[in-house]
Amino acid sequence: MRIKTYRKDSHAYTFDSKNNILDIVDNRLSARDLGSTVILPYICSNDKFIEHGFNGLIAQKYPIVKENFLMLPKTGSLGKTQFVKIKQNKDYGHSLIAAAMVCQTNRSIYNRKINYAALCYCMTTVKNKIIDMKNNSEISNIEIHCPKFGIGSSGGDWNFISSFIEDLWSNINTFVYTGK
Repeated sequence: MRIKTYRKDSHAYTFDSKNNILDIVDNRLSARDLGSTVILPYICSNDKFIEHGFNGLIAQKYPIVKENFLMLPKTGSLGKTQFVKIKQNKDYGHSLIAAAMVCQTNRSIYNRKINYAALCYCMTTVKNKIIDMKNNSEISNIEIHCPKFGIGSSGGDWNFISSFIEDLWSNINTFVYTGK
């Protein structure tokens, strides 16, 4: 496994191009002392569930994610984040929680589908969820593991999106994967 880690203060980004993110996350849940609860944010469209890329991968392995997403209203959902607890390691208490960030629309007047304001709001919601989880439970180790989101068919600029990550998730261990 080749991993490049870039550090800014205590915040780490990990780019992994060979291993499946969901397999890596499963290992984090099953590690006793070094394990962690994992938030798994990803981008969704406000008008349909996208069946390819990371969304297709997570829906295939965890159908509950797609089932819950389909319950969201089709209008007015831009900027919403839906949290779905996928599974929990009963021995160590670590959980895997998907965070569907609805910040993409197919009805954009721009040359991109991603809505940066909605993305910023969704990412802030993820940050606040982690703060609440740490304040209201015995969970102390929470990490974000996510694909390199907002680029590709979403049309976003990774330099811009990575600035959001640096600004909003700077105090959270965050791992961003280039592969699925």
